[in-house]
Amino acid sequence: MAHVYTLPSSHGHPYYELSQLAAFAVYVALLLAQGQRRGYPWRQWLPLVATSTLALIVGCQLVALAPSNWLGWLRGDAALVAAVADGPRSILGGATASLLAVMAVRRALGFRGWGVLDAFGAPLCWALAVQCVGCLLVGCCWGEATLGASWGLAYGPGTLPYVVQQARGLLPLGAAHSLPLVPVQLVALLLCAGAGLVLHAVRRRAGWPPGSRYLLALGLLMLTRFTIDFWRDPASEPLGGVALTVAGCTLLRVQWLMLLGTTLVLGGWAWLVRQPRVAPTPPAWAGPGQPTLVALGLLVANTRLAPSTLSAAETLLLQALLLAVLLAEARAWLVALGQQLPRLAGLPLGALLAVALVGSTAQAPAPQQPVTSSEDAPTKTITLSGGVLGNYHEAQEDILESNQGCSGSQPLVLQQRVRAAGAEVAITTASSPTHSSTWGGGIWLGEQQVAIQTLPNSTRRFIANDTTIRYFMSDIHLYKEGHFGHDWLSAGVRLGAHLGSLGYFSYFDSGNARGTTFLMPELMLSLGNPRLLYGQADFCYGAENTLGAYTTRISLGSGLGQTGGSTVLAGYAHSPHYPSPSLAFVSASLRLPSGTGLSAVSLEPYFATDFAKHNIFSLKASYRLGK
Repeated sequence: MAHVYTLPSSHGHPYYELSQLAAFAVYVALLLAQGQRRGYPWRQWLPLVATSTLALIVGCQLVALAPSNWLGWLRGDAALVAAVADGPRSILGGATASLLAVMAVRRALGFRGWGVLDAFGAPLCWALAVQCVGCLLVGCCWGEATLGASWGLAYGPGTLPYVVQQARGLLPLGAAHSLPLVPVQLVALLLCAGAGLVLHAVRRRAGWPPGSRYLLALGLLMLTRFTIDFWRDPASEPLGGVALTVAGCTLLRVQWLMLLGTTLVLGGWAWLVRQPRVAPTPPAWAGPGQPTLVALGLLVANTRLAPSTLSAAETLLLQALLLAVLLAEARAWLVALGQQLPRLAGLPLGALLAVALVGSTAQAPAPQQPVTSSEDAPTKTITLSGGVLGNYHEAQEDILESNQGCSGSQPLVLQQRVRAAGAEVAITTASSPTHSSTWGGGIWLGEQQVAIQTLPNSTRRFIANDTTIRYFMSDIHLYKEGHFGHDWLSAGVRLGAHLGSLGYFSYFDSGNARGTTFLMPELMLSLGNPRLLYGQADFCYGAENTLGAYTTRISLGSGLGQTGGSTVLAGYAHSPHYPSPSLAFVSASLRLPSGTGLSAVSLEPYFATDFAKHNIFSLKASYRLGK
């Protein structure tokens, strides 16, 4: 009597999704471990891992779509997007896409040689072994019927093997389970794990040229696929499941492809390991902008694919991985702009990037314009934003020698450099298209460096030698803003306050200062047509105009002919510094176009300069959530 092991129906059970998440998590974790063991710089290795993972996920799905439809899928054709998201998957496409993606970006990230490919071999084998568990539980990639053998694996009603066998007339109506099947998924699991063990055993083999271990992994996996297709039901093969006879030998088309690939790859591996030893090429410096471009490309790609192509599990994993990539990039740029910030400065920056990443991969991004059911119905929008800022200027001040009695003061030149990062949240309630009210606040953390020098004609020496001191900076920012009126009679008012350690030697106490400014008001008044042209006057508007040196501005702005879209602002700024307090500035709020899938995201650059020794820069990103 046959022993039939029946698995329950997969309906209502996330077997495949959980196994898939575990497989990709194992893949990423092992790649990170490989990078650590090989000593790869994280800023260059993390984007390569993220690129490989994203390509692996998308390639598994896209390979089942005809190449002629790829452009339509990329453009967002609803039918093609649904076909890719709900269609069959194949690791053949994922492995190919991953390899091509790594090859495309590796040089931009500083990996010049072929040795970097070796890091991807074993993680791919173990990830496939984990994924086989999901395939086994849900019944995809099922085997042929055992035809009366004393063993077999059966699946319950609603599973793919059950449905296919019923369509073939092999099952009676209302059958309790499918016919017993060869557990090819379990065979694939054992073979993939065996390939991983082989790669582990030869990991320290001396004399193997760079790239040879990846060829070995690829050849063993192709041999695995060739082998299991002897017992696999052709209906479960999404690619090349049609029989093809060559020279009297009948195999599936995919088996012929795997046979050819295995011969070439393992043959190439055998030839390569016999060649003279070539030392692996260490990663080169990738340049200041290349990892950033790769990271931004990954963010755009993930944002474009998340709502339609990526599952919740895949999106979750990529969010965590891309957050690490963006944090590494942000830290690198902050260090490049100045000295390393205090550790706490990473908290608001991490919160900002996490919010931006989660928001950009949400299944339904916020609409560009609030939609109301009636003209008088209020709408609410939550805006999450944050970024980095920098400020450099010189100033002359009298610094008190002592806080006790009439100790006198010493005139000094202060060269000040500020670096900070922060995140903010604003809640806007619009009672009509022309009336809105906003409550907002946030936190900024950073560091101020003050290089102190005595004046050449100074007779007293408060500081014996030129020195640089560093101060921790913080700004808790709270404000209330309102807009009312219409057309040329539109007006805006903003009142707020900045609390914390806002800046040392900050031009108070009649020019004598040793301590920090802990409170600054924030004021703003605008008047005019926000769609066409308006004027604005403000004081300490945002942390970028407060930390380190307070700024007063008078400017003209425009909405570029739109309401609630992108805006630009330019004008004159006044900020105490040496030798002149006058600056020119330009700022903008740039809403990304809807065609990019990032219509809820805005970028807010700001730059002010006296074209000499005073420069202010900030860059923020915002994401809007409509209610």
